[in-house]
Amino acid sequence: MLDFTQRVSRFSLSVVVAASLAFAPVAGANTAFAAESDDLTAQADELAASSVAKQAEADTLAQKIDGLQTNLNDAQQRYNTAMQQHDEAQAAADDARQRKEAADDRTAQLQERLGGRAVDMYKSGGSMSFLGVLMGVSSFDDFVNMWDTLQRIAQQDANLIDESKQVRTEAAEAQASFEEQSQIAADEMTAAQAAKDEIEATKSTMETELAKVTEEVALLQGQEESVRLSAEEAKQREEEAARVAASYSASAGINDYSGGGSYSDSGNSYTGGGGGTSAIGGWVNPCPSYYGVTCEFGYSPITGSHNGIDLGAASGAPILAAGPGTVTYVGWYGTGGNAVIISHGNGMRTIYMHQSQTAATVGQTVNAGDVIGYVGTTGLSTGPHLHFQIEINGSPVNPRNYYSF
Repeated sequence: MLDFTQRVSRFSLSVVVAASLAFAPVAGANTAFAAESDDLTAQADELAASSVAKQAEADTLAQKIDGLQTNLNDAQQRYNTAMQQHDEAQAAADDARQRKEAADDRTAQLQERLGGRAVDMYKSGGSMSFLGVLMGVSSFDDFVNMWDTLQRIAQQDANLIDESKQVRTEAAEAQASFEEQSQIAADEMTAAQAAKDEIEATKSTMETELAKVTEEVALLQGQEESVRLSAEEAKQREEEAARVAASYSASAGINDYSGGGSYSDSGNSYTGGGGGTSAIGGWVNPCPSYYGVTCEFGYSPITGSHNGIDLGAASGAPILAAGPGTVTYVGWYGTGGNAVIISHGNGMRTIYMHQSQTAATVGQTVNAGDVIGYVGTTGLSTGPHLHFQIEINGSPVNPRNYYSF
C-alpha cells in the first residue's frame, strides 16, 4: 500500500498534468467563442444593411403614397366642383322651367283675349275693318278718340305677341343651356370618379406593400437586435473563457496538494492545508486539492445561470462530504454529469457534480471529510472540476456564504 508521501507525490504530479490538459479545452473554447462572436457580429451587420435597404424601400413607397394622396385630393376637388356645377345647372333648369310655364300661361291669356275680340267682331256684324270703324264716327273728336283707341289695341296685341315669343325663346335657350351644362358636369363627374377609383386602387396596393415592407423592416431589426445580443453573450463567454484560461495557466505550475480540509480513503485519513475554510463548525473543504475557483456562483459563460461554484482540480482528485449527513442521490444528473447529493437536515443539502466516479451509495450516512467521489469532467464541462452547490429549502445559495474559497 502506498504511504502518505507517495500518495501526495503521485497526486501532485496528476494535478500538474491535469491542469495542463485542462487548459487546452478552455483555450479552445475561448477561440470558439471569439469566432462565434465575430460570426454573429457579421450576421448582425448584414441584417442591419438589409434593414436599411428595406427602410429606404418603405420611405420610397411612403413618398409615392403621399403623391397619390395629393392626386386623390385633386380628383376629389374636381368631383366636388363638377357636382356643384351640376347643382347650379339643375337650379337654372328649374328657373327656365318656371319661366316657360309663365310664358305658356301668358300665351294662353293672350289667346283668350284675342279669341274674345273675334267673338265680339262676329256679334257686331262680321268683319269689323279698321276703315269701317273710322267712318262710323259722328264727329271729328270721336274720330280722333277712336283712332287712338284702335292704335293702342293694335300695339297691345303686338306687345303681347312679342312678349310671348321672347319668353318662349328665353325658356328654350335656358333649357338648352341647362342640357349642355348638365352634360358637361356629368362628364366631369364621371372622369373625376374614374380618376378617384384608379388612384384609390393604386394607393391601396401601395399601402398593402408598405405594410409588408414595414413588417419586414421590423422583423429585420428584431433579428439584428437578437443576433447582437447573442454576439454580446458570446463575447462575454469569450472573456470568461479567457479569464478561466488565465486561471488555469497561472495555477498549472504550483498545484501541489495544499488545499484545506481533511479526508479519509481506504481507512487512511488525510488533512490538507490552505484555503477553503468553512464557517460551519465541523465542515470541511469538499475539494481540498482545488487550485482555484473557475466559475463563480450566479453566472456561467457555458450554461448562463450558475447555481454553485466551480473548483478547478485535477481529474481523479478526491471529493469529500462537506458535512455530516445522509446520501440521498447517486447517479447521472443531466448536464451535471455524475453527481452525489447529501442531505444535512434542516432543509440544507449539498450537491457534487461532474464526478469521474462516485464513491457513495444512496442511504449511506457520511461524516465530514468522507470521500464520496472523484473529480472529473462528465456532463456539460470544459475541463476537470467540482461543481459544488449548497441549497437551503430547495433554493441554491452562494457557497461563499459558508466558505472562504
